[in-house]
Amino acid sequence: MTKILAIEAASDSCSVALQYNGETLQRLESAPRMHSRLLYPMLNSVMEEAGLRPNQLDAVAFVNGPGSFTGLRIAAATAQGIGYACDIPLLGISTLQAMAQQAYETHNASNVLSIMDARMNEIYLGHYAYDAETQLMAPVAQDKIAPINTTLSEAGVQTEQAYGCGHGFKLTEQLDASITDACSDIDPEQVLEAKSLLPKAQYLFENNQTLKPEEVELVYLREQSHWKTIKEQKQLK
Repeated sequence: MTKILAIEAASDSCSVALQYNGETLQRLESAPRMHSRLLYPMLNSVMEEAGLRPNQLDAVAFVNGPGSFTGLRIAAATAQGIGYACDIPLLGISTLQAMAQQAYETHNASNVLSIMDARMNEIYLGHYAYDAETQLMAPVAQDKIAPINTTLSEAGVQTEQAYGCGHGFKLTEQLDASITDACSDIDPEQVLEAKSLLPKAQYLFENNQTLKPEEVELVYLREQSHWKTIKEQKQLK
């Protein structure tokens, strides 16, 4: 089976997962603003337990956004470092897709609204539904950022009986009722796990939809960002 290392640092939690020989190892800690201190010990721990060296990996998956600016950069830089050092392809996974995938794997939810608190009175919103052909949660609408009080129709989403997940649902009193009314169940306490990146990562790898380290781009959804890809940095010189 494909050996894929997955890194999640876009949310308040920090986790890594390793898929190898039909098994999955994971380390997870809910520790806001501690990602830089936790990530490398976690990586070393799962690799040592599996008895693998980084150059034996087939790919490295990471959440490419949306989410915490600092967390996304830490995850991307770590993936890029391994990719460059070991000549390994990378796999960028939407945070909101991973949240929906986890809801499907954990609760058999086939219609999911993933919502994150984007701060600044905004939310990140994703609508995903199960695709039987790929066995993945696929986007029904494009991931977006919207005002915290946006209606579902203003966000371009039409659904009912959805499963709502993500810490954005902790903002219930500020969210428009159309969003919560569209959900038959809500999990505002979902802790995103790195292993939830693996189904999409495996699919991307099998379909040759990989990235070179210099091709990494992060999805902030906000128009302005100080982040530049390595390719963009070279173009500015």
